[in-house]
This record gives sequence, structure tokens and C-alpha cells, in this order.
Amino acid sequence: MNEMKTLPLAFTYVGVFLGAGFVSGPELWQFFGAFGNWGYVGFLLAAVLFTLFGILLVRLTQVAHTDEMDRLLVPWNIPWLRAASGIVAAAFLFGVVVIMAAGSGALLEQMTGLPTWIGNALFMLAVALVALLGVTGMVSAFSALIPVLVLATLAFAAAACIKFGTGNIFRLENVNTNPLMPTWLVASLTFVAYNLLGGIGIMAPIGKLVKKRSVIYWGITLAGVMLTVVAASILFSMAVFPAAIEAELPMVAVATAISPTLGTVYGIVLLLSMFCNALASLVAMLTYMEQKQAVFRKHKKLTLAAAAVLSWIGSLAGFGDLISVIFPVFGYLSVVFLVCMIVHFIQCKRREKQSA
Repeated sequence: MNEMKTLPLAFTYVGVFLGAGFVSGPELWQFFGAFGNWGYVGFLLAAVLFTLFGILLVRLTQVAHTDEMDRLLVPWNIPWLRAASGIVAAAFLFGVVVIMAAGSGALLEQMTGLPTWIGNALFMLAVALVALLGVTGMVSAFSALIPVLVLATLAFAAAACIKFGTGNIFRLENVNTNPLMPTWLVASLTFVAYNLLGGIGIMAPIGKLVKKRSVIYWGITLAGVMLTVVAASILFSMAVFPAAIEAELPMVAVATAISPTLGTVYGIVLLLSMFCNALASLVAMLTYMEQKQAVFRKHKKLTLAAAAVLSWIGSLAGFGDLISVIFPVFGYLSVVFLVCMIVHFIQCKRREKQSA
């Protein structure tokens, strides 16, 4: 791929976030819906920050002339700090792959009765095969699948509102009990931080493919709009059918309550979203590993196979438990690196002016 256009960039950036927890509901509920109506405000804030940081991230890869995660995150030439930031980011990407695999196993068991460990294994096999194509394969997969996911969530939200009415949409109660996220503002900032930590690794190789600055602005802004549409659709669906909140996969429960056939269809949609997110995270993690160690570059297929097997093993811990612990913890860690990234961008722009 020589040059990335507006729509592929938008779909790729959306694909960074539309994973199992997001599209199935529990992630959005834990970070937003549980805080009542303030949760809607929290996600609007998150969408704005996703857009601003997305633009900054892609521009930073260009002005800093690097696509290495650790060099983007840490502007100072401090080897141990750069190594630490890279390890944290790579560990989070691995955690995302594990969570997606766990979610796929839970979903396949719910839909077909297939044992979880087999479903997880089949999912990781499919992700690993497409990951062999690298960044080009990832962008192609996103361009094909993300439009389907966005339209599907919007359609299911409309069906839920027609079936159950709209009276409860803005009557959400604050039922948050997670001590890691005491307020809606903390939850929103944490949500943005951990998602962007994964996004840095995924979007870093993309910057060099974007030639026009207008493509960055329009592409990332369009992605922010799509994320808002998807999140609103999912939160509205859970609000009008609150019984689904207790399910491990709430949106599948909403779709099934409308029609068993729709439940199956949404399950397929959810699998596609898990696939996209796992693929992006795995490709980003492997790209970083190959940048840092020659042994990984020499043995790409073996490294990929090992990562897939380890992800499968980790996924056996369970879907819901992984989301409630891994995401908030990495969210707090990510805030520090996002501040460093802003400092890095300012430093690069200053150097550009001095050179001019």
C-alpha cells in the first residue's frame, strides 16, 4: 500500500476500538452506563479526545519521523524509560488479544455450545492466518468489515427502541461500584487512555502511509463520529432493555430478546468486531517486537505462532474478569505516556520552526 485515503484511515482508526467488550456492551456499560446519564456526557468527552489524540498521533509519526511505539511515547533519549513504555504498550496489546480470544470463546459457546477452549483456539488460528499479511492485510480487513459493524449496531439499536420503547433511554441510574473508577470523569479519561495506548502501536505504522494532512483531519474526525454512533447505539439498546446488563454479552441478549434469529446475527457481528480488534493488536505487537529484536524478524512465523498460542492460554481465564481488571489498570498507566506524547509533539513542532 503506497498511500492511505480518508475512508481506509477512518475505518482503521475505528477498528482500534471496536473490540469484544465495546461492541458486546460490558465495556461501555462499566465505563459509562453504570454512571447514569452522566455516562453519555462521559462518552462524548471520550469521542472528542479520541479525535484530537488520533490526529496528534498520526501527525506525530510524521513530524518525529518514526513508527516505533517507545520513541513516540517517550520524547527523551532515556533508554530504560523507552524500554519500559514499549513493554507496557506491548503487554497491553497482548492483553487485548487475550480478551478478544476469551470473548470469542464465550460467544461461540453461547451460540453453538462449542466448548470455550475450542472456540478460543479456532479464533486465534483465524487471526494468526490473516496476521501473516501484516499491516496491508489489517487495513484491507478493516475497510471491508468496519462499515458493516457500524451499520449493524445502528440497525439493532433502532430495532431495540421499536421493540421496547424509548422511555428509559435517559433514565439511567448511577450504579457504579468499581473502586478503580470512582467518577464518570475518571472512567472517561481512563477509557480514552487505555484505548489510545493500544491505538499508538496500531496506528504508528499507518502514519507513513498518509501523504496529505487533510486526509488525517477528515479521516480521524469521521472515525470519531462513527465511534459516537456505535457507542450511542449500544448504550441506548441496553438502556431500553436493562435486563440484558446482567448478561456476559449484553448486546447479544438484547438482540435475542428482539428475535432469536437477530441474536445469532448480532453474534456474528460481534465475532467480526473481535476479529478486527485482535488482528490489529496482534499485528501491532509483532511489528514492535520485530523492530526491537532481530531474532523476531528472522523468525516471524514462529513468533506469530508462539504469540497466538500464548494468547489462547491466557484467554482461558474468562472474558468478564479480564475486562474489569486489565483495562482500568492499563488506563492509569497510559495517562503518563499520553502526556509524554503531547510533550513529544510540541518538541517536534518547535524543532521544525527552528529549522525553518
